[in-house]
Amino acid sequence: MSDAHLSPEQLQELQDRLTNKRQELAALIKSLGEVTGTRHDCAILDVADSASLNEMRRRAATLINQHEGTLAEIDAAVDRMKDGRYGYSEITGEPVGYERLSVIPWARTGPGD
Repeated sequence: MSDAHLSPEQLQELQDRLTNKRQELAALIKSLGEVTGTRHDCAILDVADSASLNEMRRRAATLINQHEGTLAEIDAAVDRMKDGRYGYSEITGEPVGYERLSVIPWARTGPGD
């Protein structure tokens, strides 16, 4: 199996999208990590501020987990590119259309799978 259904230009564009998305998510994770790791002097926070801060940290941690999952999908897509399996459904083995991959370059399946 090879990614011959995609032109070299399409593959390069998709690889660039994967790289850019990976960098974007890594920066977001770093920023969110700073939010979850920020220490505040609890002596100056009232109960409502403390609850608000805890909720913000919880949401940031949830986003970090989601972004890390997407990073894993991006890394798997890059691996598929390297071994020629990129752009094929992991369920049916059929090519995943360029249109779908241009929206979700780490897609593992086609829209009907």
